[in-house]
Amino acid sequence: MKLPITIFFTTFITIHALLLPLNRRATQNRTTPLTLTTNGITYEVPILINNETFYVTPDTGSSDLWIPVSNFTCIDPSTNLAVPQSECNFGRTYTVPEKTEFVPNQTFGVQYGSGIAIGRVGYGSVTLNGISVPRQKIGFVDRSTDRGDGLGSGVLGLGFPALTSAHPGTELNNRTLLFNRAVYDPVFVAMYKAGLVEPWYSFAIDRPSRNASTGPGGWLGLGEIPPVPKGDLWVAKPIEVTKGLPEELTEGKEEISLMTLTVDGVVWKAASALNSTTRTNVTSPLVSNSTKFQAVVDTGNHLNLLPAEIADAVNAGFNPPAVLDEETGLYIVDCAARTPELGIVLNNHTFWHQRPEDFIYHHEDGEGCFSSIGQTAMGEGYGLNFLGDAWLRNVVSVYDFGKREMRFVERKEGAKGGVEVFKGSAMGGSGVGGMGLWIVGFALVASLGCV
Repeated sequence: MKLPITIFFTTFITIHALLLPLNRRATQNRTTPLTLTTNGITYEVPILINNETFYVTPDTGSSDLWIPVSNFTCIDPSTNLAVPQSECNFGRTYTVPEKTEFVPNQTFGVQYGSGIAIGRVGYGSVTLNGISVPRQKIGFVDRSTDRGDGLGSGVLGLGFPALTSAHPGTELNNRTLLFNRAVYDPVFVAMYKAGLVEPWYSFAIDRPSRNASTGPGGWLGLGEIPPVPKGDLWVAKPIEVTKGLPEELTEGKEEISLMTLTVDGVVWKAASALNSTTRTNVTSPLVSNSTKFQAVVDTGNHLNLLPAEIADAVNAGFNPPAVLDEETGLYIVDCAARTPELGIVLNNHTFWHQRPEDFIYHHEDGEGCFSSIGQTAMGEGYGLNFLGDAWLRNVVSVYDFGKREMRFVERKEGAKGGVEVFKGSAMGGSGVGGMGLWIVGFALVASLGCV
């Protein structure tokens, strides 16, 4: 959820290449690190809406830009009763000018796991790193069960039009939040269709510095590769139609709705164990699973959600092993556990998780830790796998709307490295702070079970 930083341009070319520092504040020619959120795993970027700066979560797993309005009602999701706005903990709210143009007979509504945001669809000027869309559709949220982090104020969805969340009419229920859509062009799609930017963007997500509570979170590049140490071998994967989704989602059309690719295999190795007799480390063998499966690449999700047999095996590779909590769907792990090794195979290249801290998160309340590896997110009769930030910290990723492909290259060790475990919330909130049970920033799967 973010804004202007550095613009590269020439007199003769109108397409801009832009780099947006995440978790940094943009002013003219310099940037300032943002304060990390309480869970240490949420990335914010500044964005201008009608010349006002807001911090929002940049999310490849959703498609809408939305912010809360000044008179919004904060709702307790357990009681459906109004509570003080402060309980929603948004960074700031938007005072809607009287002259604002709203889309007639349309309602904005999106659901994220345990959070719902509902409001009106209106037009506004949106500026991302100096590039402006003068008449962009925005969700002006006036009712929300989402919980923020005290800094962020919504979501910047960077996905495809098929997942936008404007709905015809003025009456909504949880079912129509998923299926009954009035599709429009999201911010980045509008930018590249207008010839303002190249039709691709990129991420290089950083880890927090060791024991730091503040710092930069990486880069979002528009038509530009972030300036971070990286390898030379790029791997390209086509963006695919996601299999098994309800036909109503795209009105029966077979079209791309998510940043979905095929994972060609997974390799892992259990953490070394200490032989109690010889007091030496016992090395575990490398294990592989070459069964292909689809996965959504999602910057708004801090977990990797993988097929159950893989998630079980990898979590058993902690020393001591992580144990599945059936109630939350999370694997609970000792905060000081030795971590396994894990690699994601794309084409014939394995992208490894490079740091132990990518595997273990602290609960936000400080009570214990959980694994960053979870099981497939299940909807009604189908499931989705995710490659989230735990994996994305190890690569530079490119999302190309023109070529309909994603590209990945390995980050080099020299990129910022982090704390031993991150403080994170398994539950609650919105894309601003937690956005639901596991699917941070992604509205689809969690919505399916809510009628």
